[in-house]
Amino acid sequence: MCDRFFVVNPASGSGRARKLFEGLLPQIEKSGLSFEWRYTTGKGHAKELAEEAAKRGCRRVISVGGDGTANEVAGALIGSDTEMGILPFGTGNDFAKAVGLPADPGAALRTALYGETQSVDAATANDRPFINVGGTGFDVDVILNTEKFKKRFNGMLPYMLGIFQSLMHLKPVTFRITADGESFTERALLFNACNGTHFAGGMHVAPMASPKDGLLDVCILRAISVPQFLLLLPRYTRGAHTASRHIRYFKAKEITVRCDSENIINLDGELDSSTPATFRVLPGAIKLALPGEKGNR
Repeated sequence: MCDRFFVVNPASGSGRARKLFEGLLPQIEKSGLSFEWRYTTGKGHAKELAEEAAKRGCRRVISVGGDGTANEVAGALIGSDTEMGILPFGTGNDFAKAVGLPADPGAALRTALYGETQSVDAATANDRPFINVGGTGFDVDVILNTEKFKKRFNGMLPYMLGIFQSLMHLKPVTFRITADGESFTERALLFNACNGTHFAGGMHVAPMASPKDGLLDVCILRAISVPQFLLLLPRYTRGAHTASRHIRYFKAKEITVRCDSENIINLDGELDSSTPATFRVLPGAIKLALPGEKGNR
């Protein structure tokens, strides 16, 4: 049993997560808390490590990496009494923005070690867990193209190149959607069900989302031309797009999505499952360490 268990993705942020974590080890040792850490070796390993730590009675499991690592750790802890912390040391760190975690490594560590635990929502798509954003359409194309560029470039450049390559092959889809019992059809480029506010390394897709309101924010980008998309993109990055006639935005607890053909689903930046899909919110499912007045515990 330990007070803090760190699940470290050494590949996250092109090695940034490992470098920052190892630099913080002296501060962790000075905390007086008992702790352990393990490095992940591939997809799914973070979830395994988190499950193992929770079974051994570790009080708080801390994800060290980006949104994908946090997704796996959260997936292991949903509905449990084990607390979760996040050191947002990946490339995008979008969920960290939504919950107000500090970007500074030292401040992030203090929150992960001592932060006040608060209940935050999680969600599922076809019973697969996610904590930030799930969806299908244009974002899936961006992920597929971004992965190609990550082999050659670091930082945010692969995301931007992935976006612009995907723009060259826009593929509208007819979505048949049922949200909390109300059904409608949209011809659209992108469907997102959001627990967090940002995705794709900083796109402010759901500016009204809150991971504490027991609802998912749905943002649908209707079918538009490439020039229209380029005009809308700067508003997307600022979160100023929701009033556009090209956007349908609402909140719901459960959303079912069907398409004419099977479409891959993006969950927190990982491609997992496919349509038809049912997205559900899980209110207060995670006990997350956040900045707060109570600080030391």
